[in-house]
Amino acid sequence: MPPRNAKLSYGYDQWIRRPDEKGRLDSLLKAFRTSSEQSGFNTDMIGVVCWRGLLMQAMVTRDGPWELNVMRLGNTLYLEEHLDDIKLRAKSSDAEHPRQRQNMYYGYSFESYCTADKSRAPSHPREPPGWGGVVDTNEQWCSVVKTKLGDTRIVLGGEVDCVEGGEPRIDKMIELKTSMRIRDERDRMRFESKLLKFYFQSFLLGIPRIVVGFRTPAGELTATESFSTLDLPRMVRGKPGGWDASVGLNWGDRILTWLKDRCRNRTDANDNSMDVWRLKFTPGSGVGLRLVSEEDRVDVESDAEVERIGFLPKWYLEGHAGMPVSRPSDLISAPSGWKI
Repeated sequence: MPPRNAKLSYGYDQWIRRPDEKGRLDSLLKAFRTSSEQSGFNTDMIGVVCWRGLLMQAMVTRDGPWELNVMRLGNTLYLEEHLDDIKLRAKSSDAEHPRQRQNMYYGYSFESYCTADKSRAPSHPREPPGWGGVVDTNEQWCSVVKTKLGDTRIVLGGEVDCVEGGEPRIDKMIELKTSMRIRDERDRMRFESKLLKFYFQSFLLGIPRIVVGFRTPAGELTATESFSTLDLPRMVRGKPGGWDASVGLNWGDRILTWLKDRCRNRTDANDNSMDVWRLKFTPGSGVGLRLVSEEDRVDVESDAEVERIGFLPKWYLEGHAGMPVSRPSDLISAPSGWKI
């Protein structure tokens, strides 16, 4: 753990930051294919393949619109966040706000302290005790898991911050977070509200423990505390502003079930016009689904390095067959109890 009073601002000017980009599924698909070939399990039993962040967004985002693209191969839906060039620029611009960028760095700095190699020699005489080295967000370690939501079997991939003892087992995985120090009841309520995202981010991958570093606005670490992921819902139950994890889980299950019923291909995987749908959530209205137009497909398929049909790489589509399709455009509203 980092030493108390550690300066999370240290090394900010050396931060090697990964540029914002479309969250393609390619690396997850490679892991999925390799695992299925090695284990021999039937991939048609999987109902959904996506990154964890996308499913988490669908479960917990209440106050802003979001969009994702959907494709179907056999019995499996593939989900990818919809980010066109305009949205990518906006996302990068938001992250360039000085305060937001600094707060982002505090989180990465905390990870550097927590994962430091104790045998590492300091690279600079003024390097603080326990520092793990230059923060490089291009370096990521991901876990791929099979899980289930309702009747839907899901393959999820997501970044894992660290593993205890260096052994890559799910029961040893730890999520690392930072939050403002708690000074009064208002701060506590704000922190407990943030635990909703902390919970789903860890729960969906089966990560059992979350370590939170509490800090000042200037990035000075004041305390660290460890939380059991499964204990978080009980911590906030019945409190003012508390959240109910089952609401998000039921909402996610309802969306996936609805998509499986409506997304059915008119063409097969050997056809370059294979269907792509766009799912859009609008606060107060619900979720709408439409087929992506030929004009919009150009942006979805745009890739200078990989040939794609829709957003899926052509190498992955080889050998797959499609399904018949219906083309709905109706809306569903949020379930009772979900605050939008």
